[in-house]
Amino acid sequence: AAPPARRRRRAAAAWGSPTGYAVTAALVAAVTAIASALFHILDLGNVALLYLLPVMVAASLFGLRTGLFAGIASSLAYNFFFLPPVGTLSVSNPENVISVFVLLGVAIATSQLTSRVRAQADLAAASAQTNATLAGFLRQLSGINDASQAARMICEDVARLFGVQTVLLAAAAEPGLTVQAASSPNYRLETMDLAAAHWAFDNGTAAGKGSGTLAASEWLFQPVKAGDRTLAVLGVARENSGDPVRADQLPLLTSLIDQSALVLERLRLEMEMRDLDAVRTRDRLRAALLSSVSHDLRTPLTAVIAAADQLDHGATPDLTATIKSEAARLNRFVANLLDMARVEAGALKFAIEATDLGDAIAGAAHDARRALEGHQVRLDVPPDLPLVRVDPQLFHHCLLNLLDNAGRYGDPGTEIVVQGVHRYGEIRLAVLDEGPGLPPGREAEVFETFRRLEG
Repeated sequence: AAPPARRRRRAAAAWGSPTGYAVTAALVAAVTAIASALFHILDLGNVALLYLLPVMVAASLFGLRTGLFAGIASSLAYNFFFLPPVGTLSVSNPENVISVFVLLGVAIATSQLTSRVRAQADLAAASAQTNATLAGFLRQLSGINDASQAARMICEDVARLFGVQTVLLAAAAEPGLTVQAASSPNYRLETMDLAAAHWAFDNGTAAGKGSGTLAASEWLFQPVKAGDRTLAVLGVARENSGDPVRADQLPLLTSLIDQSALVLERLRLEMEMRDLDAVRTRDRLRAALLSSVSHDLRTPLTAVIAAADQLDHGATPDLTATIKSEAARLNRFVANLLDMARVEAGALKFAIEATDLGDAIAGAAHDARRALEGHQVRLDVPPDLPLVRVDPQLFHHCLLNLLDNAGRYGDPGTEIVVQGVHRYGEIRLAVLDEGPGLPPGREAEVFETFRRLEG
C-alpha cells in the first residue's frame, strides 16, 4: 500500500472505529432506558452516576476519543430526558446546569483515566510479548554451533515475525560482502541495494529504504555489531515495495539483531578457539615427535657407531649381526613413523590378505630376537588356527612392536609368552610378559601418540 493510504488508515484508527461509537451509543441508550424505568425510586444524582458506566466501558474498550464521545452523549441524554424541562436541552434550574457540567467533567476525567490504564495494560502486554519473542529467539539460537545454520535461522525468524524478506551478508575471504543466508531463494539485490549494504557494513549504521542514506534502495540494511565490530548486515524488504519495518517495530528488530550479534560473535570465538587448539595440538605432536625421535633413534645409532668403532680396531665377533639388527630396528622405527603420518593424514591404505598367524608370529619373533635376548620366549599358538584377513606388513609391525616392548621393558630372565586363542568364532592374540605393568588407571594412555609411561 502507498504511504498516503497508510496515513489515512492510521488517522481513522486514531479517531476510533465506527463499531465503537455504535456500541457506545447503544450503551447510553440502555442506561437511559434503565434510568427511566427506575426514575420513580432514583434521584437525579443517582441517575448521573449511572451515566458514568458507558463512559468507563467505552474508554476501556475503544480508547480515549470514544470515551469522550460517551461522556458528551451521556451529558446530553441526562439533560434531555431527566432535567426539567424534560424533552429539551434547556435547563430551568441553575443548580441543574452545574450538575450537567459536573457530569461532563467527571465523564471526561473518567474517560482519560480509563484510557490511560488501558494504554498501560496494552504497553505491558506488548512488552511481555516482546520479551517472549526475544527469549524464544535466543533460546533457538543458543543451541546452534554452526554459523551458517545460525544465519539461516536469523533470516527465517525475522522474516516470519515481521512478514518481510530478509538476507544476511558478511565479509568473506574475497573482497566485499557475500550472502550468508536468505529467507527466500527469490531475493534480488540490485546495485543500489549492494551499495547500501556495503555502506551499512563499513559505517556501522543503517542504510537503505527508510533511512537517511541511500534511501532509493528497496532494502533496509541494519548492521549486526558486537561492540565496535560489525560482523554482518541484515537486510529487510517487503514484496509490495512498502516500508520494510514500521517505526513501532524498530525496537524489536534492533533487539533481535543485538541478540544475533552475540550468537555470531560466540560462534566466531569458538571457531578461533578450535583453530587455536588445533595449532596447539600440532605443536604438541611436533614436540612429542622430536622427543621420540631423539630417544628412539639414539639407541640404535649408538650401537651402530660403537660396532663400527670396534670394526676399525679389528674386533669382529657379532659386530656384523649387531649392525644389521640395530639398522633393522632403526628402519622399523622410521617405517612406524611413516605409517603414523599416513594414519593421521587418512592416507593409509590396507593390503588385506589371508595370513597364517603361526608364520606371522614366528617371523616377528625372529626379527625381534636381539630385543628378546635374555628372555625365555614361548609361542603358545595352536597349529590349527584359521587364517586371518589382515595387512601382513602392518600386522608384522604391530607384533614386532609388542615383542620389542616386552623384551626391552620386561625383567631380565623372565618369560615372554605369545598366546593365541580361538573361541566363539573369534581369535584373540596376546603378548604376555612379567614386567612392572602399567600404572593403575592409565591403561588408555597407551594408545595416545608418542605416549611413554613410567613403570
